[in-house]
Amino acid sequence: MPVAVPYIRFSSEEQRHGSSLNRQEDKVDEWLARNPEYTRYQQTFRDLGLSGFNGHHVTEGALGKLLDAIEKEHIPAGSVVLVEAIDRFSRLEPMQTLRNLEIIVKAGIQFITLEDNQRYDATCLTDHRLLFLAMKAQAAHGFSKRLSDMVTGSYTDRAKEAKKGEPIKRRNPFWLTSEGELKKVESEALGQVFNAFSNGVPLRALAIQYAQYFGNRQSLKHALRNPAAIGHWQRTTTVEVDGKRKRVEGELIKNVFKPAITEELFYQVQKLLDDLAARPSTVARKFFLAGLLQCGECTANMVLLRQNARQQTDAVRCYRRMQNSDKCTNQKTIPVPVAAWFYHETKKAHALRAYQRTRLPENKRQRIKLEGQIAQIERQQASLWRLVEMDPDNKDAVASYGALTAEKNQLKDALASIPELVSDGAILGFSFIKFLYGDSFAVANLLQMDGYRIICHRDGTLEVNRSADDHPAATVKYVGYARKHKKWSVEYPDGDTMLVP
Repeated sequence: MPVAVPYIRFSSEEQRHGSSLNRQEDKVDEWLARNPEYTRYQQTFRDLGLSGFNGHHVTEGALGKLLDAIEKEHIPAGSVVLVEAIDRFSRLEPMQTLRNLEIIVKAGIQFITLEDNQRYDATCLTDHRLLFLAMKAQAAHGFSKRLSDMVTGSYTDRAKEAKKGEPIKRRNPFWLTSEGELKKVESEALGQVFNAFSNGVPLRALAIQYAQYFGNRQSLKHALRNPAAIGHWQRTTTVEVDGKRKRVEGELIKNVFKPAITEELFYQVQKLLDDLAARPSTVARKFFLAGLLQCGECTANMVLLRQNARQQTDAVRCYRRMQNSDKCTNQKTIPVPVAAWFYHETKKAHALRAYQRTRLPENKRQRIKLEGQIAQIERQQASLWRLVEMDPDNKDAVASYGALTAEKNQLKDALASIPELVSDGAILGFSFIKFLYGDSFAVANLLQMDGYRIICHRDGTLEVNRSADDHPAATVKYVGYARKHKKWSVEYPDGDTMLVP
């Protein structure tokens, strides 16, 4: 049977709670009921809260995935793509809209707009329907452009009021009212998320726990990056990059809203997010050692092999070696009880150091805050510099750049005046012990973010990648199974052996 592929889109998050989604779904269901010769495709392509005007639904969203699936022939010829109207499909310039439509119809797939029940196939590219489609695309694009210009003008006026310290009304993140006041429950939830992430709870776990506020891990990360959490309004501007218009950070207007968290915590989280981006972590879901065990030959992760008829216990092995024996020479299999024993033997000192990073002394917190503010100004300057390069006579951009330079220099002077104190390691012992023996996944994730790894060599040697103190990094060698004792045997560098249950 031919398949029907629904594509659903709306632009703003407010429409998620309105009738737009239900209306589009209902129209798809009604069409399928009237056309029983089609089966619904196993996937519905949805861009919920994503604009069709800036092209993100093509470059980053579900429409791009739909077009890619068609080009790769995952969706067979004879199928149909169902959309409510042409402006749901795209609000791009008419030629770009028609080029995207061409990908569909040239693959032998019909494009159907449900509001008027019009069908478009490859023949429409050569007759009067092409002109009709172009007119519709132009109307959709023109409406979006007028709306964008109105909104831009409105926000420019509000920015002027905000700089004067006057209250403004705008669409704000979920923890703020439109007047910039804190919502009690929502702002407390945001504070909990910031604290939990700084204490090692993975983004994925937080996105699930606070699903009523965040649609996915990306929206959670966006909230953690949003300076509105500390009361600032980060405006954006549009620049042209490689022939494409792109939204980038623009002017930062401070103290527009009520802050939900401290600046020290905000910039501490920014540093953790930067570290995470530079060294992406593996999110452990069922195996708490996921991401902590690394192959000593190719540096790939060691992955879990479950117990089966041929294997008496769970074990780990190099991921690349399992994919292809030519990719790695490490064929050693390490029993999970041995890896887990070594982890528990070595983790405490490393966990203490990682935990101390979340309980920073005041001078360190102030340094992170100032470093974060300087990095924020440098991002603003990079955006302004693009404007200056495009228009050297733009006096406002040049003046803003100079003002930011002066502010950055002041912050650098303040940073230089803070002494580099070495932490004395004094933290609340009970608090750390509670953390260490609490959520094993949170401990493992914090260790992973801090850089702790167990290196697994092909001769059975396990070693921690670095020392947590002045002593050498811990090392043992997995020897094999001691049948007499029904335990695994490991050997220390000095020759002593240990039997692991």
